[in-house]
Amino acid sequence: MMFKLYLPIPHLWIIYGAIALVIEMLIGFIVEISRGILALSNLSHYLPIKGPTRNWGSGGAFIAALITAFLYPFYGAPMTSCHTQSSYLSKPKTKALAHALIWWGFVFAAISTTIGFIFDKWKSDTVFIPGGKLGPMGPYAVIGTGALGGILIIAGFILMMAVRWQGTRPIGESAITDFFLWTAFFVSLSGFALMGVELTVPTNYWAVSTAFSVHIFLVAMMFATMPWTKFGHAIYMYIWQLYDRYRTWKGAEPRLLGPWSGELAKQALHSHHPSHRE
Repeated sequence: MMFKLYLPIPHLWIIYGAIALVIEMLIGFIVEISRGILALSNLSHYLPIKGPTRNWGSGGAFIAALITAFLYPFYGAPMTSCHTQSSYLSKPKTKALAHALIWWGFVFAAISTTIGFIFDKWKSDTVFIPGGKLGPMGPYAVIGTGALGGILIIAGFILMMAVRWQGTRPIGESAITDFFLWTAFFVSLSGFALMGVELTVPTNYWAVSTAFSVHIFLVAMMFATMPWTKFGHAIYMYIWQLYDRYRTWKGAEPRLLGPWSGELAKQALHSHHPSHRE
């Protein structure tokens, strides 16, 4: 009974809202991909940079590219393809760790939400046991993965904001891509607040309603804006990594090193900030 949680609105409202958000996100990603990612197929016309290929079979090349894309947050963030005009690379290991913490924190939070949607046991329209259909360990699976995700997001956000510096603008001036970072951070904080209220004073309707309203508002805002924030960038970089490595290792064409490689990267790094010298 300790894990019986309460919602101030009917369960179906949550489902309808989630469906609406997914539709809005799909439309946003379709618009953004049509404006950007689809142009990658013509990139060689503008950047005919040659490179080695490996002439692997299609299956092996695809699997290797998929693994490379999956591991990208650990070995590739940040890369010079992001933040080329700044001092963002002054502490690459710290930035890479912050990227990885936030990304995998979001993954664990998404796993928790997915498990909850599928395996929550509803006692009524507003009362449920998280992961109840999984048995006694169900609540621990849902709450545990969600809490782990929130901790990773908060730790990664604090680490990133403590060391990052966008050289193209003052440190206090936010960028549009920062919106996802801030909303993810506050979603995590509000999630812990909601969890604390539901586990300690579940019968206090005002407290539960307030905590839930704040949390669900931030969640909706985060998902609704994903196609235009740093989250979208993460998706596009996965697609680019998969596309680039597959085409390279399959040997279908000379490798496209990307818009910020070689001379182009050198020119960018040495032309927009006084600290970038030969």
